[in-house]
Amino acid sequence: MGGYLTQDPAVEKWVRMRESTAKHFRWNSRNVRVVGILGLVIPAGFMYLSVTYDRQSKGAFKWAAKGPSPKPAPVEDDD
Repeated sequence: MGGYLTQDPAVEKWVRMRESTAKHFRWNSRNVRVVGILGLVIPAGFMYLSVTYDRQSKGAFKWAAKGPSPKPAPVEDDD
């Protein structure tokens, strides 16, 4: 049952490319655009929407953390 593994040149080329992406990365206009949209525009949009909604609802949401929860009442045994 001993066999051999054939290597596909296209797969090997893809693997070599994926292993060296960090070494050969360069900033270009497309990379800057993607990072700007995913890293700045979308989070800023969500922040703007959440602040605007909170102001429209007149602070209905309490964003501050609550204090520690109260201790439960002791349970008495009926022995």
